Amino acid sequence: MHVFINIVPQATLDWECLSTLIGELTNQHFAAASFNLHLNAPQKLTPTQQKQAQDWQLTINQLQLPLAPQNYLINLRETDHVLPGALQQWAQVTAQHPGSPISLAAFDAHQPLHDQIAAYVVDHQEAALQQTYRQLASDSLDNPDEQLLTLWSLQNYSVQTNLQSVRHLTQRIRPTGILLPTELLNPTLPLASAAQAFAVLRQSPDVVRLHVPTLQRAMWVEATPIAWLNELEKIDVEQLDVMWQPVYQAYFQRQLNALLKSIDRKQLTKEDHTELLARIKQNTTRPLHHWSRLRLLQLLSPRVAHQLFY
Repeated sequence: MHVFINIVPQATLDWECLSTLIGELTNQHFAAASFNLHLNAPQKLTPTQQKQAQDWQLTINQLQLPLAPQNYLINLRETDHVLPGALQQWAQVTAQHPGSPISLAAFDAHQPLHDQIAAYVVDHQEAALQQTYRQLASDSLDNPDEQLLTLWSLQNYSVQTNLQSVRHLTQRIRPTGILLPTELLNPTLPLASAAQAFAVLRQSPDVVRLHVPTLQRAMWVEATPIAWLNELEKIDVEQLDVMWQPVYQAYFQRQLNALLKSIDRKQLTKEDHTELLARIKQNTTRPLHHWSRLRLLQLLSPRVAHQLFY
């Protein structure tokens, strides 16, 4: 198994975050991994950054993907984080299930990692795997290193064949954070895109879900709602076969509702907020969501809506 790690900045490249991510990857000493930075024009590296990229063995826009069953691609943002031992765990799972996409659970990048690991360990303290490990461990669970080891002891996965489950589609067609078999990639689609992940899913007989988080990343629907809507709209429903068309249409409408619930909490500009609301309204098919002037005003300004109507 060889994993090709393609790092795709969401907007302007954050060099400090990229340095942190490369450090997290190289510190795992996993030989069967290659790193590539996908830069869109007009982004360029400075001479100093180019020299550092060479030292990291980080290629720039030169990702080569041999289409072999044992090879996998994973797209990451430079703001993502990879937990210690993650690549080895991925390799063990892919060795048992070659050719299946691997859906990775993740912690939220906007919350402290230590707090999330501590809460996860407490939530699963009755698990047999953790209880067995606790019999062998000597340190207190208040120790951060011990919590991380306990997290590893909880690792498990499932093989899922319900590929058309609308409830699970978000974790299966994200542009980033999924291990995609290179033999199933569509060369006409961007590597880091929901359309690419969806194309891989439709060709696979199953998908493996790695249940214990090995990544810390931002959730697309909440972190970048406009970018997520762009990804969803790029999937051409007319090109899907009759089995997948109603599934994706139902999922798309659910995601529009999820965007409506999340954007009130986002720090969007007024222009972006208005654009997003207009696009959601344009794409929403009735009766899945009832639109009114009051509802739109509540989304834009709950306080003004209350003053005018109540």
